[in-house]
Amino acid sequence: MKLIKTLTLASLLLALPACSASTRFVSPPPTPQLARPDSALTKDCDRPVDVGDKPLSQEETENLWVKDRGALVACRRSKTALRDFYADRDSRLAGQK
Repeated sequence: MKLIKTLTLASLLLALPACSASTRFVSPPPTPQLARPDSALTKDCDRPVDVGDKPLSQEETENLWVKDRGALVACRRSKTALRDFYADRDSRLAGQK
């Protein structure tokens, strides 16, 4: 009986180094590299035009309105592009694309 226990223990000790050799070169996957968005996409949008305290003529009001609308449209395009950038990057990281 003692011989069987000794042989079992010896065979286990011989098997352990074989397992360590097969797992020696396993390494974790590389860390994903996150892309940075274009700096033009992350800048703040233009503030609304300051009209001040004085009364405005119709022409001044229309000119300021056109400027504000142009800034609003440009800001929306920029933020939409930024949203699309992050959605694309995140889907690539998740392996969906």
